[in-house]
Amino acid sequence: MSAVQRVQRRFFLLFFLLLLIPSGLLANPFPRTSYEVLGKRNLRPYPTEVLFVLIDQSVNYDTTIRNKAYELVGNWLAEGRAVEIYSFSSAVPGKYTMRITGGRIDDVPTDYFLDNLKRSERELFQTMHPRQRSLAKRVVLNSMYQAFSGSRQQIQRTDIVRTMKELSGYIKGYPASRKSVLLVSDMMENSQLASFYFNGRVRMIDPERELQKVAARGMIADFGGTLRVYVLGLGYFGEDKTRPQSENYLDSDRINSISTFWYHYFVRSRAVVAEIGKPMMFGTIY
Repeated sequence: MSAVQRVQRRFFLLFFLLLLIPSGLLANPFPRTSYEVLGKRNLRPYPTEVLFVLIDQSVNYDTTIRNKAYELVGNWLAEGRAVEIYSFSSAVPGKYTMRITGGRIDDVPTDYFLDNLKRSERELFQTMHPRQRSLAKRVVLNSMYQAFSGSRQQIQRTDIVRTMKELSGYIKGYPASRKSVLLVSDMMENSQLASFYFNGRVRMIDPERELQKVAARGMIADFGGTLRVYVLGLGYFGEDKTRPQSENYLDSDRINSISTFWYHYFVRSRAVVAEIGKPMMFGTIY
């Protein structure tokens, strides 16, 4: 191969690598799969696993919580899996539920798929395939960073229940056999549906009574029975010098009452509660 041919070949491969990056409407467009770039999308199997990451922007998390979220999601990303990143808080302009990015990691190619590619297509696929995953991971973590950077404690309302209800239909209908949600939030509902606060302080709630109020408003979700829920951050209390010293600490009784409410909310919403971190999770997403 001549020097000119080598330059042409490198340019050709670079051109197709750039095609992995879409010009989508999302703030952080997810890289196309190598199957899509080659026009072989119909040969790509349906995703079997999907992870929805929901980040509550009414909480200003410390680096420990943020890094744990990055770790959990980064370790979960693997070939053939799909992921979607959302931010939410309440109906505050710019802070309502928003899908930041979402897409799929390249599937592991079958021998049949590779054997039926032209030589040039196979070479392109083998060049793009390992890079698509690294590009996707970068977009996912950058999107999470963007969501965390938009967090602020000054948001007075947190509509967690409404967010779950709004997304439940989409999640239920998503074409994957294993579905998981990572909910990064202090889980302090503070809306017209229910409020875990009284006079600016987190109160001791009656979980069953609060659940009845939510159910009476028709706000129990339906996740279809196939969703696993992971919570990172329940009861998280960032240091706030404007609060009384006693409110820079949330006792275990109040934490447990809030945890009980959410456990039963998700069970009634036909989801499996895999882990509720209070605030830290110790398991992994699987």
